[in-house]
Amino acid sequence: MGEERNTLLAEVDKLKMELTLKDKTFAKITNSFKQDVAQSYLVGFEAIVEQATTIHPSLDFTELGPGKIMVDGQLRDD
Repeated sequence: MGEERNTLLAEVDKLKMELTLKDKTFAKITNSFKQDVAQSYLVGFEAIVEQATTIHPSLDFTELGPGKIMVDGQLRDD
């Protein structure tokens, strides 16, 4: 009975280590994905501002920003 218990405890420890490694890997992949999504968003934002500037060269788009929102018809920081 004691040997079986030790075997099971060793298996639990092994599974805990595997889970910890998988958690770290998942966190690393998730952070990388978040950075990729943010970078894509910024590139897309810059592209749309460039397009708007081309279509309406007389308008000033310098106040636009990826962290801005419209509130009651006013551009504000998010």
